Amino acid sequence: MKNPKKSLSIVGIVLAVILVVGVWMYFSPHEITGGSISGWYFGSQRWSGNILVMGDVMVFGDLAVAPGTVVKFVVGDDQGGGDEVPADGFNDADPTRLLSYSTTHSGITILRKFLSVGTEKQKIIFTSASAKPTLADWEAIVFFGNGSVVDNTLVEYNRNGLNPVGRQADSIIRNTVVQHVLWGAISTAHSGISAIGNYLADAGHEGLDVGYEGTGQVIRGNTIENCHTAIVVLGGSPLIEDNVIKNC
Repeated sequence: MKNPKKSLSIVGIVLAVILVVGVWMYFSPHEITGGSISGWYFGSQRWSGNILVMGDVMVFGDLAVAPGTVVKFVVGDDQGGGDEVPADGFNDADPTRLLSYSTTHSGITILRKFLSVGTEKQKIIFTSASAKPTLADWEAIVFFGNGSVVDNTLVEYNRNGLNPVGRQADSIIRNTVVQHVLWGAISTAHSGISAIGNYLADAGHEGLDVGYEGTGQVIRGNTIENCHTAIVVLGGSPLIEDNVIKNC
């Protein structure tokens, strides 16, 4: 007759091994070097090469992007997911706020840190895959992790630029170009992220909005031009200095 205590011990060991392996897989970076991507990705990711986004991407971990990486978004979404932005009295006639837009256009959501750190000679690019790119060919890059860094990166032809969410007082966007955007180039979403030395242009709404209720947010040395509005302060006490604003 089997010893029930021994059986339970074996089960416990197996479960412990599964847990350890699962934790290791979650926290170990998964490499994606070129090719097409779409859907959910568990654990931290490391991207490089030329990547084609076919549908909405959700990263359940950190995302680190190597210098020189080019990420292009098809005008379409094989995931078919999305949600509708409620009517607000200002943008009710904008078709990109409707469910029909979000279910047919891709975006990236990162639930932890976004580390897109390029160099002057090897910038990281997020752009449309269309032969004739235009505004709102893809949705946005949304990230939640405090300590995120976006540096020497180009983001263009999407609906809503860069969207840091949550209390990201230690995150920064710097030396980055966000252009040809239908809505806002950088929407800080009350995150507290700092924006330093960026070029923000051709945005249908604002170049940058801030609304962090704490202190320490810095908006410095940015050039903002050809946007409907340059900087919108929704709340808080950000330090805004030495920015150049043209034709807004």
